[in-house]
Amino acid sequence: MSIQGSIDKAVDRALEIGCNTLQIFTRNPRGWIARPLRETEVNDFIEKVRASDIRPVYGHMPYLPNLASPRDDIYMKSIDTLIIELERCKKLGIP
Repeated sequence: MSIQGSIDKAVDRALEIGCNTLQIFTRNPRGWIARPLRETEVNDFIEKVRASDIRPVYGHMPYLPNLASPRDDIYMKSIDTLIIELERCKKLGIP
């Protein structure tokens, strides 16, 4: 589901089309750099999920990381991206 505009809007969009589960990218899936999550959007996302019947909610790993890459630079970026993504999911209450 699109997070364009703010990550909490994914919940609104899911509800509009009658979803009962949700998977999102917490960031741009085609880039290495992720903008920080704003406190307001984190709080709004958590509150909207709580108030909805949408369960479960999942985070999708960005496309670029490759933990099996033979290139050291890609491997290290992949590890860093995985750690950052897990931290973002924790903030959002996504398992």
